Amino acid sequence: MDDKSKEKEWLRRVTGRQSGENKNDNVMEERGTTKETTYAERRSNGAATQKKLYFKDVAGMDELKRFITEGFINVLNNREWALRFGLTPPSILLYGPSGCGKTFFAEILANEVGVNFIKVVPDDIASKWLHGTQEKISEIFRRAERESPTILFFDEFDAMVPKRTEDDKGNQNGEVNEFLCMLNNASERGIYVIAATNHPECIDRAVLRTGRFDEIIYVDMPDKEMRASLFRISLAKLPADDDIDYERLAELTAGYNCSDISNIVKTASRKVFNVNLADKMWTHLITQQTLEEVIAVKAPSLTKRDLSEFERLRGKFSQKQKVAQSYGIGFM
Repeated sequence: MDDKSKEKEWLRRVTGRQSGENKNDNVMEERGTTKETTYAERRSNGAATQKKLYFKDVAGMDELKRFITEGFINVLNNREWALRFGLTPPSILLYGPSGCGKTFFAEILANEVGVNFIKVVPDDIASKWLHGTQEKISEIFRRAERESPTILFFDEFDAMVPKRTEDDKGNQNGEVNEFLCMLNNASERGIYVIAATNHPECIDRAVLRTGRFDEIIYVDMPDKEMRASLFRISLAKLPADDDIDYERLAELTAGYNCSDISNIVKTASRKVFNVNLADKMWTHLITQQTLEEVIAVKAPSLTKRDLSEFERLRGKFSQKQKVAQSYGIGFM
């Protein structure tokens, strides 16, 4: 096979994969019209359209999917009957090691139920004015209620509601108090609160009582099955060899989180891209050897000491929060 024929064959394979992906995209678009924006983007009316992802795009976490289906989706899709049973979706705090999919899960949940989604990060409520942050917090909840039903997601939540101290001059305490007020029974106003943090021990304890947060869920590191699924999903849309050994890759990445695996695939893809560019042939694919070479020089982002500390925190935190559960998440 000459170079031209090889290039056509490579393009045919890539085009075939992309065509299948586009077909799935069309099906996804028919399932809902969820808006995915940060609060700042909404404020400036500059929200960008993003590809929607759903539970089927998530590797593993079947128990968490079941919990969300029963607690969120079934309740929202059968509101009249749910109200007869006195049910509204629970507010949830996701906590655990960084890079394990807490933020990503909240975003795909909004797509799955097809409701409005507002993501808030610490910078969105920061203000140099006295009481300015309190006003921003209040406005976020008012907007969520106007556009209800809304999933209101707070990322890096520990930075927004830190433990109050007697030394505080009032501003920080006022901000936490505003959150306490707004969180009270938010679901009854059509606002379904989800928050994510790597440091739940830094959150003011009053914020975590039931009625403000009903479920405290530990999001664990991905297990072997999830890691294999992460590699399979990530490589499915790339020019990769058909003989990839996903089980082997999962074994080699014990202790790696979801973000680490995503980075491994991107690094391998970039490496093969540049080989093709240098050869001007575009026939080289991502292979098992390429991926193993990248893994060999990529250390996991979380050390054993980091994981040990999270396990200590998990035991301490879960002992205080009897409802705490543990799930592992894997994502595209």
